[in-house]
Amino acid sequence: MGNASNQKHANKWLSIPIIATITRLLCRELTLQNEYFRRENKILKSKIKKRISFTDDERRTLVESAMAMGREMMEQFVTIVKPKTILAWQRQLEKRKWDYSDRRKNNPGRPRISLDVEQIVCRMARENEWGYKRIQGELKKLEIAISKTSVANILRRNGLPPSPEREGPSWREFLARHAPVFLCADMFQKEVWTFRGLTTAYVFFVIHLQTRKVILARATFSPTNQWLKQQTRHVLWECEDHGIEPRFFLRDNDQLYPECMDAILKSSGVDTVKTPFGAPNANAHAERYVLNCKNECLSHLLIFGLNRLQYVINCYTSFFNEHRPHQGIDNEIPSKYNLAAKRQGGCVPTKVTARNVIRKEFLGGLLKSYQRTA
Repeated sequence: MGNASNQKHANKWLSIPIIATITRLLCRELTLQNEYFRRENKILKSKIKKRISFTDDERRTLVESAMAMGREMMEQFVTIVKPKTILAWQRQLEKRKWDYSDRRKNNPGRPRISLDVEQIVCRMARENEWGYKRIQGELKKLEIAISKTSVANILRRNGLPPSPEREGPSWREFLARHAPVFLCADMFQKEVWTFRGLTTAYVFFVIHLQTRKVILARATFSPTNQWLKQQTRHVLWECEDHGIEPRFFLRDNDQLYPECMDAILKSSGVDTVKTPFGAPNANAHAERYVLNCKNECLSHLLIFGLNRLQYVINCYTSFFNEHRPHQGIDNEIPSKYNLAAKRQGGCVPTKVTARNVIRKEFLGGLLKSYQRTA
């Protein structure tokens, strides 16, 4: 009886497919494992008080595993984060798939124009009235390849307008370009002691802009029209003696200058250029001579009479032209200023000792000049 029952039970198990039997056993084991992992994960999560942070790789791994389960199973088994978080990560991964920012970093396209080239373009635009293509051609000479549009963008970025709207050369640049043919004139006052007390004297002077040489310096108590006309003729004669061919005569708008003075200059081919009102810097070289003459000479002397004033002016003019170096002409002396010799280069320096340097004095030692002995 017992054997028959065992045989019947064995036949019952043999009638079930083997694959189904194995699957049922494995599912039970997986179910038990999953149940254990869920409880273990729940306990571990309760022990962590801080917010859990994930790396990109960890997010990608969780998303891949969670999306494979489906939404229903995800809601049952995902406990470390919310299912909404998994879906949000999935959307971020989809966006990153079509993000080519890394490709742009690796291949940025046209390189940015260097700062040096940009400074050269701005310098050319400020110093000239050139257009975009003219600047482009000048850069090509320097072996700098740049498009006309890039030139326009550089100028626009630096606040420089196009050529028709751009300002011309500055007043300093204009004077520097025409320095060989420019004469700068001015007049200043000096109080002189006479038998009637302090009397105002007027000193009229003219400077050649390129060499800084004082062409003429004359003093008078009464700068009449006839006197100024005569001084104008003397200026033209002195320029002829020094080989200077003036083209412009720069002066201020003082009412002491007569109109006939401009006519005399015009007849010799010299145009009168008047500075703006209230702008002494427009004739800065003449103003500087006035400052030097007063600070270095006139302010340190008590002058009696017009003849003495003229003598002092002549001494200072000789010192100014023959002995005083000028920073505006690279510390050259006006009487020895020579562009041709300057281009050819200076002489070979010789040894200088304290014994072969002597001092030459003017006006009783007020003005001093140092030179080598013969």
